[in-house]
Amino acid sequence: MATGYLRYPDVHGDLVVFTADNDLWLVPVLGGRASRLTSDHVMVRNPRFSPNGTKIAWTSYLGQRPEVFVIDLATGDQRRLTWLGAARNLVVGWQDDEHVVFSSPHQTNDVGLSWLYTVSLDGHVERLGYGPGMDLAVNADGAVAVVTPNSGDCSRWKRYRGGTAAQIWLRPAGVGSFLRVLRDGNDDHDGRYAAAGRYGVGWVDGRLLFSSDMSEDDCPRAQAQLWSVDGQGHDLRQHTHHGEDQGYVRDPRTDGRTIVYHAHGALWAMTGLDAEPQRLEIDLGVGAPQRVPLDPTDRLEAVVSDHGGDGSLLEWRGAAYFLTHRSGPARALSAADGVRIREPRVLGQTGQGVWASDVEGEDCLEIANLDGTGDVHRVAQGQIGRVLHMAPAPDGTKVALVSHDGRILIVTMADGAVRQIANSPEGEASGLVWSPDSRYLVWRSPVASGDAMIGQIRCWDEQGMGESFALTRGAFDDSCPVFTADGKYLVMLSARTFDPNYDGQTFDLSFGHTQRPWLVPLSATEVSPFGPSSQGWQISEVQDAKAKATAEAGNDGDKTPEVVCNLTADGFEERMVPFPVPSGSYRGLAAVKDGLVWIEIADRGGELGATRAGVSGEVPSDVLWHYNLVNRHLDKLCEHVDSYSVSGDGERLVVRYKDDVIVVPSSHKVDDDPAYIRVDLSRLRRTIDPRAEWRQMFDENGRLMASHYWREDMNGVDWDGVLNRYRPLVDLCHVVDDLHDILWETVAELNTSHSYVSAAGASGDPDMRAGLLGADVSSEGDGAKVVRVVPGESSDPRAWSPLRAAGVAVADGDVVVAVDGRKVGVDGTLGQLLEGSAGRVVELTVCRGEDQRQVAVVPMADEAPLRYHDWVASRRRYVEEHSGGRLGYLHVPDMVSDGWAELHRQINEATSHEGVIADVRFNHGGHTSQLVVERLARKVVGWDFSRWCESPTTYPQNAVRGPIVMVTNQWAGSDGDIVSAVTQAMGYATVVGERSWGGVVGIDGRFDLVDGTSVTQPRYAGWYGDYGWGVENHGVDPDIEAVVSPEDWESDRDIQLDAAIDVCLSELGEHPAATAPAFPAPVFGQPRQD
Repeated sequence: MATGYLRYPDVHGDLVVFTADNDLWLVPVLGGRASRLTSDHVMVRNPRFSPNGTKIAWTSYLGQRPEVFVIDLATGDQRRLTWLGAARNLVVGWQDDEHVVFSSPHQTNDVGLSWLYTVSLDGHVERLGYGPGMDLAVNADGAVAVVTPNSGDCSRWKRYRGGTAAQIWLRPAGVGSFLRVLRDGNDDHDGRYAAAGRYGVGWVDGRLLFSSDMSEDDCPRAQAQLWSVDGQGHDLRQHTHHGEDQGYVRDPRTDGRTIVYHAHGALWAMTGLDAEPQRLEIDLGVGAPQRVPLDPTDRLEAVVSDHGGDGSLLEWRGAAYFLTHRSGPARALSAADGVRIREPRVLGQTGQGVWASDVEGEDCLEIANLDGTGDVHRVAQGQIGRVLHMAPAPDGTKVALVSHDGRILIVTMADGAVRQIANSPEGEASGLVWSPDSRYLVWRSPVASGDAMIGQIRCWDEQGMGESFALTRGAFDDSCPVFTADGKYLVMLSARTFDPNYDGQTFDLSFGHTQRPWLVPLSATEVSPFGPSSQGWQISEVQDAKAKATAEAGNDGDKTPEVVCNLTADGFEERMVPFPVPSGSYRGLAAVKDGLVWIEIADRGGELGATRAGVSGEVPSDVLWHYNLVNRHLDKLCEHVDSYSVSGDGERLVVRYKDDVIVVPSSHKVDDDPAYIRVDLSRLRRTIDPRAEWRQMFDENGRLMASHYWREDMNGVDWDGVLNRYRPLVDLCHVVDDLHDILWETVAELNTSHSYVSAAGASGDPDMRAGLLGADVSSEGDGAKVVRVVPGESSDPRAWSPLRAAGVAVADGDVVVAVDGRKVGVDGTLGQLLEGSAGRVVELTVCRGEDQRQVAVVPMADEAPLRYHDWVASRRRYVEEHSGGRLGYLHVPDMVSDGWAELHRQINEATSHEGVIADVRFNHGGHTSQLVVERLARKVVGWDFSRWCESPTTYPQNAVRGPIVMVTNQWAGSDGDIVSAVTQAMGYATVVGERSWGGVVGIDGRFDLVDGTSVTQPRYAGWYGDYGWGVENHGVDPDIEAVVSPEDWESDRDIQLDAAIDVCLSELGEHPAATAPAFPAPVFGQPRQD
């Protein structure tokens, strides 16, 4: 009877509230017809009844980011209580009838570190004193249970046993300290259940209930069940026995009598801990989702020109369309509901198009007439794997494919015959291209070098001996090969420039501008157009080029000169000649009539965008260039380009930039010219059936995981069985958020890290978020008091403090009484008045005593970077103070660009001390750990002196002078796991703290689903030191454990830094830091005595 995908229930008396169809609903506790409580149609989470049952608080995404809302059940009045702007804010429950409890990282150094807060019904926020937490249950007798933060419950990574698995800290009634339930000797059953996560706490008859997927033997098919312990954390009992068909018990809630939870999109209720769970039959009274119209630019993935540049073959949200460039219709060629096409291509001059389609499940090729006549023809069903790249031969009789499994295939269009011609054993081949006579096929094949940064150009000859052969030796990154239209040359992009730059922040060299186009004559006797010629450069050829082009245009168009290619592989690489353009960064090389076109990637600065901080105007765009091989001239065709397609005759380009598509000549720049055509995309009209699309997305995600998971045997999981079990749930979905939940649960059955599902555009528009001032504020009767201005960091533009900007000078204790002339407390709360102000100038009226003034401020969209730098500064001071100035401190927040920047902000000062505390707590991972450990493992082996420099410097630079101690915790993961494991393997530092996350099967973000949902496949497994394969789903055990309790979090102490400092000072006592030697006596003679 259930008519929806139902989640997040709570119960009060005879009523249950839950979420479905992106709203809140109420239903009797026995089930029946539900009534819609809200009509916002946005993502909602965690509705919670107030203790007296008159109100419900919940988390809503109505304001771009999750915030706390409350509704009065009697009047239906709905209010927003918070404007915190954090990435995570989740309602937990109620402290009393006037205060909602929620968890949030909005005042912390890390997005994963949520603390517990209360917010009053008038919007006053206060932090609770229980340390970090994602859930809280307080019993009537005063017992308190806190659940440590994690990114979700155990359904997000099933049977997870790593360091971040949520644990329950319990403070029994009448006891002054917290203990960990089922841990540390607290009735821990010999540690059998210690590592499993525990979630969703509540009190029933003096017993603490929770959900967990723990089991006696860590069975790989165990489900999360409802468990309980007594008020002392003893007497463990299991209360549900769900099997795979019922699914994980999730988010249990109770009013002290009835217990409710959800599993597989259904709600369950128990009248007590010993009662049998009953599935609630609930009718939403809502039909299937209606068809949804699409915007023409919504997932417009590919625009591929036809032969003459008169129209383009489109991939538009999984459908194939043909759109004429000037007027004319938009023609659907393959637009069936629940089918996704990819990689559309035009088949030469045949008037047909071809694309990969999942119409029958596994990929096949579909061939259709571009004019819409005739039937769609399908070939190669189930024989070609997942098509990653496709290139039709110019004669239109065959296409070359790259399959997910490394095979390079040729499929004949007439009969669908499939031939494997090569294999790419070290990663995904790319850059497939045919010679103009359809004889040779070339491509880039990665070389085993790590991260596929080196590529070799390989070739297949249709008239050859049946083996592909190398054209380049694979010592450099060669990519994007193309044949010139006359069949004389092969052109490619190649990173063969070794011209290092000195680093501006540290002593290092890097290679930035490495790439340029290179040309190779196919024949050893063919002269390079850039080199010397026995006939010289014929001026007449250039001067007559226009006349020749005009004469050719007047000839019969069917008499295209026949091109015959003959490639000599011997000495190929030695014939390479660079184009006369500077080395830089290029992409999208293609051949056109009489030349080549390519995109030059604009210099937008570094990875973090800090280079252009404070610079007005648009960020530089990539530029489209044309090089004419006849007159040896380089021309800029388009100032702005994202992608382009070349017409089959090489004379026109279809150029995309943002949401615009234009058609321009391939040979010269045009603006106000009849040859410049702006394509009207508004002719594209289509609606989709959401559930049909969701079924396709579910199945495609299953295929993606099956084909890219790091082990072919799926690590022993019956993946087909998993898919069959979850597939029926898709028909319960009313919104895509329901589907995402199903996808999460499905991939979580692999019990593997990095199995993610991320909604497209989930972060919303930053400019529409609540504006933040970078300060802690409290409500005052006549305004908002600034309790503390968070200091900024000048070297990080994201951490520039709005209230400490020049001319603002707002200080602690000041009171903000108005925003843009609207009074705080009268016209709204401070957060309410700053809504939508992020990145825009606002006027604050500020009082300091009797003085009042107006200041112009630009609020932030995100305070996290600001608060992070403040936390790092506080930890540096802590180490300085507690070590007597002997130890330096540095923190690495991740293993990508942010972490690399932060490491180098701090390393010079840190290594100037006798020893170093290297903090990788909360490290979000990435891929630079090997670079980080190279820096941290440096030891002093020498000293450099200079006459007019007072202090000698270490050799190597920034080497650690004495011991180094690394600090980790349960929120350090992925490459943040690896850095600790490798540190232990290398033995250069002692590791202190708590067991880390334990996720080292990595991902690359290669694939999206048809609506833009990002899905990952754990593809890259890691083996490290003594752990071997054992870091995954366990984490890295510290050499010295330092567990932080709720009391420790609330104190001024950092017990993990304390432990690290003790270890480092102890090691200094045994092995003093390196010191510079005394200056030697003169080598020649004695100094003169005056």
